[in-house]
Amino acid sequence: KRIDEFIFFKSSEDLIRYLIIRSVLLIELGKVIYILTEDDYLYDAIKNYIDIDSCIDVDSIRGFGKKNAFQIQKLFSSMGIRWRKCKKRIKIALIAGLAIIYEVLYRRKEVKFYDREPHHRPCYRPGTMKPILARALVNIAKVSSKRQEHILDPFCGVGGIALEACNMGLQVTCIDIDKKMIDGAKINSNAYNCEDKVEVIQSDSLYNIFRSRFFNAIVTDPPYGIQSVPRSQTLQNLIERFIYNSYEVVKRGGHIVFAIPIHFENLIDMLLNDLNVIVLEKHLNRVHGSLTRVIYVIRV
Repeated sequence: KRIDEFIFFKSSEDLIRYLIIRSVLLIELGKVIYILTEDDYLYDAIKNYIDIDSCIDVDSIRGFGKKNAFQIQKLFSSMGIRWRKCKKRIKIALIAGLAIIYEVLYRRKEVKFYDREPHHRPCYRPGTMKPILARALVNIAKVSSKRQEHILDPFCGVGGIALEACNMGLQVTCIDIDKKMIDGAKINSNAYNCEDKVEVIQSDSLYNIFRSRFFNAIVTDPPYGIQSVPRSQTLQNLIERFIYNSYEVVKRGGHIVFAIPIHFENLIDMLLNDLNVIVLEKHLNRVHGSLTRVIYVIRV
């Protein structure tokens, strides 16, 4: 179920652990205590959940319940309940006349990705995808961390996508035609203790070197600059061969996820249509003023 900025679902503790490991755009995750109206006496509802190690946050979502939020904070402060450091954090989120009360299990911190930012890696190359987007693409591919499924990045560069997939407990095969990129991918995977999960191969991704139906998904950021598209190849030819080979090596029901600049969108749409490929999803990602990516999701 949904209430504006919240999604409610039932889950086991095991699956919650995987959700926390894989999360990227999730702001906060919590265990629901109550969903009440703002007019209900909130202290009676949560007093059994409060102990000496507890603290309470009150959040007015987009201005809803601002007046009530101040009064609730004042009430709990008068009872000696803390608002800062604590072992158990209770959250009261006020939105659209409701008070959503939950125990916070996880809250996103930017530091989660800080040490894997491109300029913090031992080997850096300009244009490398940031870890937040790389992780989002892996999530969109719907591969299982629990089963340690296997993905392929056929244009891996210095391994940005591979690092995120490794961090999520997945197996990765990382391919690039450029030896410098492959050397960089090896250095980076070793630096982040991914050598057991990331296989790095120097090869031309346009030539199929894997047996049929080997991978659970492909997640990649193909080269699209004048300097990065291999000589003797056009972008159209590169993507066409990439899609054809991807269908050969990805298991049935698996997904192919890739990103291209928006000014190539019409070209790629026509190409995929000619290949009778059904696009499940398309997403826009604005990088900066001169680059917006289109993210394609295809099911094999």
